[in-house]
Amino acid sequence: MSNTLQNAILAFGVAGVVLTAVMLLSIAYAVWNPVSRPHLNRVSFRLLVCALISNLTFAATFIPVFSGPSAGCSFMAFVGVSNLMFSACMFFCTALNLQLVIVHGVNGNMMEKYYYIGSVVFVAICNITPYAAGQYGYYNGACWFNNPDPEVQFRWLVGSQSVWTLLMSTGEVMRSTQLWSNISSSERPKPPIIAYRGIIIRIGLYPLLSCFLSFTGSILDIWLAKTPASTELQWRLSLDLCVYSLRAILYTLLAAGDPSFLRAIRALRTHGRTTHSTSTAQYTATSSHSMRRFSKNSRAVVHVQLEQGKQSTTWGGGLLVEQNSGVKTFEERSAVSQSDAGAAKGKPASVEQEQEPESGLSEVEQEREEELDVEAQTRSRAEDIVQQI
Repeated sequence: MSNTLQNAILAFGVAGVVLTAVMLLSIAYAVWNPVSRPHLNRVSFRLLVCALISNLTFAATFIPVFSGPSAGCSFMAFVGVSNLMFSACMFFCTALNLQLVIVHGVNGNMMEKYYYIGSVVFVAICNITPYAAGQYGYYNGACWFNNPDPEVQFRWLVGSQSVWTLLMSTGEVMRSTQLWSNISSSERPKPPIIAYRGIIIRIGLYPLLSCFLSFTGSILDIWLAKTPASTELQWRLSLDLCVYSLRAILYTLLAAGDPSFLRAIRALRTHGRTTHSTSTAQYTATSSHSMRRFSKNSRAVVHVQLEQGKQSTTWGGGLLVEQNSGVKTFEERSAVSQSDAGAAKGKPASVEQEQEPESGLSEVEQEREEELDVEAQTRSRAEDIVQQI
């Protein structure tokens, strides 16, 4: 392989590592923050995070650390192939979970642990055996399947990796096709989750991208193993390595547009603006309150001083004013009592007149409340399903 192709593959690998690391750090912060954490509570998003971690590890194996056959190169090949297959398992479980939750009504949160356990056991069975048999090693400038006999190398590659990757890709296509046929069918009742059709479409893009990359990589691997690359056909190996090195970049870019992640970022931005405006409003209210207290105290001091001056000069007049005010107060009280008595006499008729429109409004309000309750229950059910897909 030429130095130009090696540098290009290395650049793709490093870019994939950096982008995926930044994406995982952003997700970690969103999960840590209590404001954005509820928006990331989704089974498929957690499967996506596991797949991103696997692709990060896989992309790191493209960094040339070993330049020849060694035990470290064999272990690196084992780690790279295992993470590649685990990533494919996570996207297959994403497609399977969509069908189980939406079509068959299975609880996705309950099935999540089985996805992880099954994927780990399956990856261990498929990769520990060739690693123990010494089938991993240095091959054409990379740590991969290595056997002096091309026929034996082809059997190990197909039996432990390629055939299973192709089967999972086929399963992803079948699950997606069956899901869309059930959603688009006019004979079946539409579940509440159909209101979140956009989220379902976005989640369905992960298995489709995985299917494309897995099919491409597996076919190229089989082609290279069946027909060893000669000097004139080095482009096949370069194409194969480029497809694998681009996986981390493509998955990271797709994950950056995930609906849950976008809602979490939007919640953080909204919370930041609300906090800033609230603190500004509190500062303004505190300042205005202190100014009002100052003005009231100033007016009270002036008023007290004026009253004291009046009492000191006209004490007799003040006594007369108090007597007159007492008489007026008595007259006002008697007038108010008479008006209350007159209102009390006519009160039953007005109450009876007002009872009829109140009963009509209450019926309308009750019907409206029942409709709102049904809508709230439907929305709550749909949101609960969204967390399971």
